[in-house]
Amino acid sequence: MTHEQYLAIREDIMQWIAKRLKKGRFQHTLGVEQTAVALAQRYEIDTQMASLAALLHDNAKNMDMEQQLLLCQQYFPEIGLSSQYATVLHAFAGAAAAKQRYPQLPEELIEAIAYHTTGRAHMGTLEKIIYIADYIEPNRKSFAGLEKARKWAQKNLDRCMALILQQTNEYVMMNYKPVHPLSIEAAQYYHILSKQEMNLSKSEKKEGKK
Repeated sequence: MTHEQYLAIREDIMQWIAKRLKKGRFQHTLGVEQTAVALAQRYEIDTQMASLAALLHDNAKNMDMEQQLLLCQQYFPEIGLSSQYATVLHAFAGAAAAKQRYPQLPEELIEAIAYHTTGRAHMGTLEKIIYIADYIEPNRKSFAGLEKARKWAQKNLDRCMALILQQTNEYVMMNYKPVHPLSIEAAQYYHILSKQEMNLSKSEKKEGKK
């Protein structure tokens, strides 16, 4: 994608989501874009893809729940989505809506939209960046664990994922709602991965002292 093509599609997306989203959600989206682009630069991936994925990530947030569920079942039948997972439907519905409107966008970008609320094991860098940016963007009101997540986002994406997934799953359970199986699997995966990375880091430090 050339820079001119990127600018053209970004302008179209901005006009589209401005009509679809409430004011507060639109401002949140701009914050996610800002954060995602900064993280993309930090971890040396395509900033244009990060920008577009961030702008599109919540495009279905204010869509009627029945419409969300219909899109989810049509485009993601394998995920097992139903009204009991109401808080994550917009991510998959948004991925479907983005794919319908912008068929030229790569599947990597569509997947980053789809899994930005549940997460999943073996996420790509763009997926992790959109997931994390959604959590730590600057418009978020302060809550326990936010600053810690922001610090880890600059150090290690996998350990940041482990932290956010744990906090999010605990929050969902505290509110007596079911945690989607993808989120449970993701939390277990990144917990193990972050432990392995910490152990490796300790081993390397010991070797360096010899």
